[in-house]
Amino acid sequence: MTPALPNNDRFNNALPAWMFAGFFRPNDIERYAQLSHDLLVTPTPQMLEFCDGGRELVERYNRDKALWRAFRQRVAMYHRDLPAWQEQVRVNNYRIGSIVELAVYRRLLQEKESGLTIMVQPPIRGLGNRGFADFGLYFKGHPTVYIEVAGTVTSTGRSVSENAEKFRIGIEERLMRYMGVAPVEVIHIDEVCDVSTQTERVRQAIERAKIA
Repeated sequence: MTPALPNNDRFNNALPAWMFAGFFRPNDIERYAQLSHDLLVTPTPQMLEFCDGGRELVERYNRDKALWRAFRQRVAMYHRDLPAWQEQVRVNNYRIGSIVELAVYRRLLQEKESGLTIMVQPPIRGLGNRGFADFGLYFKGHPTVYIEVAGTVTSTGRSVSENAEKFRIGIEERLMRYMGVAPVEVIHIDEVCDVSTQTERVRQAIERAKIA
């Protein structure tokens, strides 16, 4: 009898070993690994919706949390150098609260220039303790340029889900507070999930901080 592999979904359906080996397609494993290397994080299903070739991975493997976890574990078996599976990271005791934000932070570190200070959750100058940004970029002698990562809104203003739409007003209010107060760059989820656009937007923010 062919041994079955346990707990591949929440119903305790178990794929037999011969099917398990082929179910996670090699091309899918390689695609997810490549996206992880390019984006500097292991992208969530929501992020994959905006990645080239990512939607197919979501449709096939994200029908169930346990199935998605099994897929990620399968990828990790073949690619042990992938970014850590983590959603929250602390930098100097400040928390980076999402993988979308983490992708931007890691790109900032990769693109960092001499003399640039990268701040996590800095207070917005002019608002005191009433407002904090996702990131701040500071060159000595220049005003801080802030970065807000809109992880649930696209660059066309579309919320990524019905649930995300509920938080839209809060996001709009968060961005409006910069008007007349401080320079800010807003980077949206679809921009984060395209490596060339992500890199371009980060470089744009750094350049703005140099000449602000």
